[in-house]
Amino acid sequence: MLRLCERSDRFSNFKSESSDLIGRSTNISKQLHGWLESLKNTDIKGVKFYTNKERERRERDREFEEFDREMARYKAEIEARSNEPRS
Repeated sequence: MLRLCERSDRFSNFKSESSDLIGRSTNISKQLHGWLESLKNTDIKGVKFYTNKERERRERDREFEEFDREMARYKAEIEARSNEPRS
């Protein structure tokens, strides 16, 4: 609609405003598209499937992932220390 208004002589006084709104709407559209794509790539099928049990499972999985990252960090620290020359 803004593109049509932009071409119309009737709205010639509002060219800068319509141009600004077109830019804003394009930005919003890109943000919504990105959000939609992120929702498509999630393992949650929808709100009605996001039960307390599913919420607890996802939290537990996050905790396991955090634990694994922490263990990998500790392992890297230990390996780095064991590779240091001893004085």
